[in-house]
Amino acid sequence: MYILLVSDNVLHDPSSNLEALYFCAQTIRTKVQRDYEDLPPNAPLSLRNSLMTLLIKFRQGPPTVRTQLCLGMVALAVHMPPEEWGTGGVVQWLGKELGSHADAIPCLLELVTVLPQEAQSYKISVRPERRRQFQRELVGSVQDAFSLLTSCLREESLREQVLRAFAAWMRLSYGMSAATLATHPLVAASLAGLDSEQTFDAAVDAATELIRFTVSGNPVDLASHMSLVQVIVPRIMALKPRFAAAVKAAVAEKRAQQEIGETNGYDGEDEDEDTMKGMAYLFAEMGESYVDLIASGSNEALMIVEAIAEVTSHPDDNISAITFNFWHRLSQTLTSSDEQEELEEEAAVAAEREKRIAIFKPTFELLVSLVSFRVTYPAGFEAWRKDELADFKQTRYAVADMLLDAAAVLGGDATLRLLSQPLLQMAANVDNGGSWEWRSVEASLYCIRAIAKAVPLSENLILPQVLGILSKLPPQPQLLYTSSLTVASLADWLGVAPSARPLLPLLLGLLTNALSVPEDPCAAAALALKHVCDACSKELGQSVEALLELYRQVMSGQGNFHLASEDELQLVEGLSIVVSALPADKLPHAMEALCIPVMVPLEELVAAAQQSGSSQTFTANQYIAHIDRIGNIFRYVTQPDILAGVFQRMWPLLKLVFVQRAADGKSMERLCRACKYAVRNCGRALGAVMGLLLEELQERFQQQQHSCLLYLASEVIKVYGSDPGCASYLGTLITVLFGQTIRLLQSIQDFTSKPDVADDCFLLASRCIRYCPHLLVPSPTMAPLFSCAMTGITIQHREACRSILTFFQDFLDLPTSHSGKQFRAAVDAVALPAGPTLTRLVIGCLVGALPESRMDEVIQVLLSMTRLYGQLVAQWAQEVIALIPASVVKDAERVSFLQAISMAVNGTDSPTLTRSIEEMSDVCRRNRKVREAVQNALQPATLAACQVSS
Repeated sequence: MYILLVSDNVLHDPSSNLEALYFCAQTIRTKVQRDYEDLPPNAPLSLRNSLMTLLIKFRQGPPTVRTQLCLGMVALAVHMPPEEWGTGGVVQWLGKELGSHADAIPCLLELVTVLPQEAQSYKISVRPERRRQFQRELVGSVQDAFSLLTSCLREESLREQVLRAFAAWMRLSYGMSAATLATHPLVAASLAGLDSEQTFDAAVDAATELIRFTVSGNPVDLASHMSLVQVIVPRIMALKPRFAAAVKAAVAEKRAQQEIGETNGYDGEDEDEDTMKGMAYLFAEMGESYVDLIASGSNEALMIVEAIAEVTSHPDDNISAITFNFWHRLSQTLTSSDEQEELEEEAAVAAEREKRIAIFKPTFELLVSLVSFRVTYPAGFEAWRKDELADFKQTRYAVADMLLDAAAVLGGDATLRLLSQPLLQMAANVDNGGSWEWRSVEASLYCIRAIAKAVPLSENLILPQVLGILSKLPPQPQLLYTSSLTVASLADWLGVAPSARPLLPLLLGLLTNALSVPEDPCAAAALALKHVCDACSKELGQSVEALLELYRQVMSGQGNFHLASEDELQLVEGLSIVVSALPADKLPHAMEALCIPVMVPLEELVAAAQQSGSSQTFTANQYIAHIDRIGNIFRYVTQPDILAGVFQRMWPLLKLVFVQRAADGKSMERLCRACKYAVRNCGRALGAVMGLLLEELQERFQQQQHSCLLYLASEVIKVYGSDPGCASYLGTLITVLFGQTIRLLQSIQDFTSKPDVADDCFLLASRCIRYCPHLLVPSPTMAPLFSCAMTGITIQHREACRSILTFFQDFLDLPTSHSGKQFRAAVDAVALPAGPTLTRLVIGCLVGALPESRMDEVIQVLLSMTRLYGQLVAQWAQEVIALIPASVVKDAERVSFLQAISMAVNGTDSPTLTRSIEEMSDVCRRNRKVREAVQNALQPATLAACQVSS
């Protein structure tokens, strides 16, 4: 309160400078928004009067101070009950107080604009019920606001402010009659404002809200709003000639720039460009809102489509892109089918759909030509800054999506014909003695690559020609990059089309050559090789020796190849897939050729480290490069028995790496990942070597508590957990791992400093509950583990918190599952004594200890508790809610929350529980002071993980 008084005095002091005035106005606004409840009972009225006096004082500025005071007044309006504003409500009260000052009307309009904007603001710390009540009050004041705004239309200088306020109030006007609005002076002023430079931007906002009003309601009833639609649409369509003239001028300007060698593209006057964007937004908004009506294909609808196509044709990529979402929605509307249609109506519905598609095909053919040229590299692109290159890439991505939308309407084969015409024509010219223009070729290939998914696998006319051209193109880096990615995108076609087989040697030669071109081309070639190997694994069996030789050269550093480590992994993946598809008689030899080039360098590295006496002589990245290659072999070879034999032969080498890099988290993480893939793909074929792996895992975790060791253990549990023959050593494994982890995680500070360990520990626990509950749930480890989870439940790390919450849910759901009833006594022994504390923690998480984004997962834990313990949970919840101070939660809010808990206990209405929890959460999070009070009340006095008995 003292801060408010000081700020108020400074604002009333005529000698205060601008900085002090702004700071104090902002302070008042912030205090009213967040700390209104701290005010004495009579203070709000006094503060309101003071704020009104200050608004009158600063009615002509400074604007920054006046805006802060307006926000403070609106925050006060949200907090104060409606009766304090008189029978007419806050709008009439403000109009009465400020309306008598002619020069205060701009200030009044700013207040009236801010009111609806702040109606749903969560910056204002108000109870949810009061926020909803205030919104209802404003909805009831819409006519008052419109009357006030209408009375201000007489002043031309105020029109921009009036229209902005009108747009804000339209968001609360969805209960009004469309017929009333159609003849309203504010609507007429908004549409007329589109012709004025002064009011254009505000008029665009108002017209946009009017369009959205016509499609409001659930379900949307456009017919009931048609009287307003018939007023809006013609007025916006009247902008079309103006926009078309601007497009023509922009095209001419861009052509002139290109002729004199400028490369910065279209760059009209800022004001004109903003006006063009405003018109473009209106056309696009109209199209998106009325897309269902437009899809009918009527003449009127096609006129709107024509106007939007005009926007798409604008040479400025940013303006053109405004329409892309409309084309996407129109494509979806035209091509989507309603699965709920009756069977007897399907033929008629399909016929109607085809009829509509036929109407719009010419438009989408035009669309292809309007966007495809935008992906062409301009002259001088080499000198671009990074941000310019990034913008160009974003434009290309957007065009690619746009072309897919067009292909959905036109068909992939028809779109392919359109996009390939420039390329095939240029190829014909080259055959007649012409030369390649690489930028045009690259643009065509980029567009073809973009629609590859839409081209039918049966296409047998255009694709063979396109792919046949690739090996003839000049070795320009960007062109080579896009050519390689085009091959990657068409890999599935290469795998099934009979006409593709003669092309494979040419394409493999192209990709091999691209591997020797640094940076982007070699990376794209490696990716393409992976996809071709995946799609054509059987066909490439005849070429496996050549591929393995290429692989050997790349892995050994021979040849003029420039692959980064991650690109080499693509090659390992592709060759692993090809080798897996070989006949059994060829598999052992090929597997050896696959493994030797990655094993030998690692063996040499390990030997060098042994000779030097310390592995620290070498960097983690030196080990990781080799380990990742081995991991990809384990991941992508799909022959369990052969792969298990490879792992057994590699195990002595891998064990040495475990020993040498025990202290290095990065190396251990990659090594555990490689072992994880071996466990997944070999399964129980690993045999005796699995015992050796688990022994190593336990020993390493006792020495160095790397979280990846826990994750590897969880993968072992998935594969071997249900095997009775493995129960003994798995039981020992989890006892050792959990015992060590619980000793690490004794407090929330420990969890916060080691979130990865917490994450993988409780992931392992959840998997034990799912795959081998008999090893964990009845064991002495379970109670300390449960206590440890309670200690860390409020960890802010997202993944660690999610693992803990999932663990609680799995554990509490176990006795209610079909196969887990036998564990009821063991679960009760752990969960019942901890039930009150766990309930306290869970409710604490819901009302502020965890972010709202995690609320759904915490609710699931609470529901699991109610399913298991029923009325006991309701009793525990009642005890917890009683701890929250009365100044924070009202009795009615407590009762509502507890009633929802009781309903969930009875299994009648989980959604009610969710809504009630969200309400309670909003109440308890409404400002920092309240949140801290709630958390201090709910935090258990002592909460630390128990030690595991030895």
